[in-house]
Amino acid sequence: MHPDERSFVLLVPQVEAALTRLTEPRFSTKRLIEEVRAQPEGEAAYEAALQEYLQNGTDDRMARLIVHGQVIPEILRHSGQVRFGGFIHGQPDENDGYAVPSWWRRQ
Repeated sequence: MHPDERSFVLLVPQVEAALTRLTEPRFSTKRLIEEVRAQPEGEAAYEAALQEYLQNGTDDRMARLIVHGQVIPEILRHSGQVRFGGFIHGQPDENDGYAVPSWWRRQ
């Protein structure tokens, strides 16, 4: 199984749980990741997802770029709970340094 698939499997339950806890109609990718990582199970899944890349020779920064910019947005797109709400401009607090800052809206 490819690291993307393994990290997807690890993170789907935690992203879904975070979506349940978030009450805002609109939130950023950064906010969702913070919510995932706020719970011990979410932090463990996040770290395990990073390890999927690190153990295959990917450096830490690239692993985070993949998880923040590809894996988590892919999970959100397929969740059926939210839709992409556009890119965030002019709000540096929403930039985590690993993905293009984006909004997500509840469906």
